Amino acid sequence: MANEIKAELAAGKLAEYEQLSKIYDDIVKQARPRLTVEGQGKILLALTDEDHLSQRQLATRLGMSPQSTSEFVYKLVKRELVTLTKSPKDRRVNLVNLTPAGRQEIESAAQEVPPFVRTLSDTELEQLSALMTKITTAMYADIDAANPTLGVKFHKLFASRYLKQFKK
Repeated sequence: MANEIKAELAAGKLAEYEQLSKIYDDIVKQARPRLTVEGQGKILLALTDEDHLSQRQLATRLGMSPQSTSEFVYKLVKRELVTLTKSPKDRRVNLVNLTPAGRQEIESAAQEVPPFVRTLSDTELEQLSALMTKITTAMYADIDAANPTLGVKFHKLFASRYLKQFKK
C-alpha cells in the first residue's frame, strides 16, 4: 500500500494539474475553445457515435436535463458545429446534426498534443502513459461501481474515440 503522505502529495499534484490545465487553456489557448467532456463537448462526442439525435434523446443518453441540453446545443449551433433540422416523422422535434466543422473540432482535439507534454523524454512519456492508464482504469471502476450505466457509456465513448485515432 502506498505511503499516505505520498498519496496525498500525488493527489494534490493531480488537483493542481486539473486547475492549471483550465488556466492554461484560458490564457494560452484563447483562440480555440477546448473540447471537454462537459456540456458542449459531451454533446459533440455523443454525436460522433450516432448523429441526427433529438435533443430529448441526447439529454437521456447523456444524463443531462433537457434545459441544459438545449442551451448547449444552441451554443454549438452558434459556433456552427451542429445544425438543427426538423424530424421528418414529427415536425415538432428538432434533430441535432454534426457539421463538418464539428467533426473537425473533435478530430483535432483528439490529435492535439500540448507543448508542455513535448518536454518529456520518450521514457518519461511511456511512464506517464502507464501511470495515467492505471489511474483512469481505477477511475472507470469507481464510476462503474457508483453508476454502471454512466461509467460504461463514458468508457465506450472515450475508448472508441481514442482507439480510432491510434488505429490510423
